[in-house]
Amino acid sequence: MRSSISLLLGAGFSAPMGYPIGNQLNNLLLNCTGDEFAFHSNGSLVTSTDGKKPYFGHKTSYDIRFDFCKKMIKYFKESRGNFDYEEFYDFIKDQAHEDKQVELLAQSFVIDEKVDQLVYSLDNIYTQLISYYLKDSDGNAFYDNSGYVIGSFFPKYTGILNYLNKISEKNVLNIHTLNHDLFFERLNNTEWLRGELCDGFEELGSPYYGGLEVNGRVYHARLERYTGNYRKNLRLYKLHGSRDYVVYYTFKGNIGKPEKYLKTRFGIGFSDLYKEKENDNKELEYEFSPSNYHADFLTGTTSKIERYNDPLLYKDLFKLFKHNLKEAKFLLIIGYGGKDREINKMIFENFNFKNKKSFIIDPFPGENVKELSARLNSKIIEKQLEEIQLTDIIIWDLETLLAPAESHAGGWLGVFWKCN
Repeated sequence: MRSSISLLLGAGFSAPMGYPIGNQLNNLLLNCTGDEFAFHSNGSLVTSTDGKKPYFGHKTSYDIRFDFCKKMIKYFKESRGNFDYEEFYDFIKDQAHEDKQVELLAQSFVIDEKVDQLVYSLDNIYTQLISYYLKDSDGNAFYDNSGYVIGSFFPKYTGILNYLNKISEKNVLNIHTLNHDLFFERLNNTEWLRGELCDGFEELGSPYYGGLEVNGRVYHARLERYTGNYRKNLRLYKLHGSRDYVVYYTFKGNIGKPEKYLKTRFGIGFSDLYKEKENDNKELEYEFSPSNYHADFLTGTTSKIERYNDPLLYKDLFKLFKHNLKEAKFLLIIGYGGKDREINKMIFENFNFKNKKSFIIDPFPGENVKELSARLNSKIIEKQLEEIQLTDIIIWDLETLLAPAESHAGGWLGVFWKCN
């Protein structure tokens, strides 16, 4: 039976690719004007191929909600003295509907709906804004058209990829990420990961489809659905969801019930979803689900915790996270700022940090990272990901170190640190 190693990735892992982190994302949202996108009448944020703002002949109700969202962001910053995108999400979910100033702001935007309805609809607009900015410095958000990388060089990631490739030879790597972007999945199409990455979603046998439009023609493309099967040595768990996750709803009358988590693809939206099923005559037909228009991922400092027990996906992911921490031979943390109190709590309660080693890769560790390191008694490696070497983390025979503890007499006493 293979030993397991747990990894926890934060926004810093994707930062070398130009993904916005922390204050960068805060500033993008603060300065968002909407000059490059518009909101369709179905609620979805849309862009045009020529880079110009789409125009539908009129301002949709969702465009008006976006204008209100901009006002709310400005009000939040002025009232708090600063802006944090996760704290703002908590505000609009839990506090804004009781704020008298918000009520005054909303009154000038209300048309056919009540003020409360306008406030409660903000999270759908705001989630799409966050998703819009989740792209790399080249503007890429999806990587399914990227070529297979061979050789021994991947810009900005060569060192960490060499390390992951080596330790995955004899171990299961449980890779937990708090990121919503798709960059780690892109690394699967390289000589280092070799297509051995799985994420609990499977396409074969899936009865779920998305509408794909090509040159005015619409086709049904099969979509992956969450099965919870992890059969390969490299296992990815997106604890806070992903920019390509969407929930399929079934309806009885006007009541929708969440049925299954799916993954969309490039060119397939979130509102054009179908399920292959038998009708009363035992004939196959497509059932349409009209309930979505944006990705499903978790944000906020406290709001996301309320969904950790979601039985369709997140409850399972966090159960696996805790199990993997308990079973891990050691823990490797990369690019995580240490600010998520609930994630930290899970680590402290499930990873045996008193008897097992942990490592944090962060070229510019802040106070929260240093506090996390002190609590875990872990080694902080202040290097960029491309500079990482095996000897930065361990200096010992790798096969001996990662074998079960009873197979060598030295145990963890044989480990010593490399001093930089």
